[in-house]
Amino acid sequence: MDIFNHIFDPTTGAPAQWAYQDFEECTFQNLTLSKAILSHANLVNCRFENCTLDAALLKDTRLNEVQFLQCKLLGVNFEHCNPFAFAVGFQACNLDQTYFFNRNLKKTKFESCGLKGASFINCELNGAVFKDCNLESAVFINNTLTQADFSTSYNLVLDPEQNKLKKTRFSLHSLPGLLTKYDLVIT
Repeated sequence: MDIFNHIFDPTTGAPAQWAYQDFEECTFQNLTLSKAILSHANLVNCRFENCTLDAALLKDTRLNEVQFLQCKLLGVNFEHCNPFAFAVGFQACNLDQTYFFNRNLKKTKFESCGLKGASFINCELNGAVFKDCNLESAVFINNTLTQADFSTSYNLVLDPEQNKLKKTRFSLHSLPGLLTKYDLVIT
């Protein structure tokens, strides 16, 4: 069953069933969906606003042009999402301990997000923007970061030898995080 242009909030409640449902141009507001099973759902041009999705299960979930605004997504594993047309954006979200593996995140915007302990492994992050993000203990391994922008983020530790960098933007204050493995003293 297709659900089009519907607003889900505490007065209407969350969808009774997610699996194999198609949601298009829907808005989800102020919902607690911790450990929700969103597996096999198709979400196209949808928005999650001020929702809690901690440890939500996304097995074969299709996220196409889905925006998350002021959401908590602690421990969400985006690796299990359907890779077809995967496109997401995050603004003022808590993405601590999230996991992105083999994801195409080209031009994805992470704005004012907490990404403590997040893992980005084997991802395409060309043109991605990490604006004002806390990247404390975030892991970046074997990613393509061409023209990615980290210039306003902080607590970044990234090994340039384990990622492909070209015209990647960093601020001067993040320089120590690019040299951590060399055990240098920078004053």
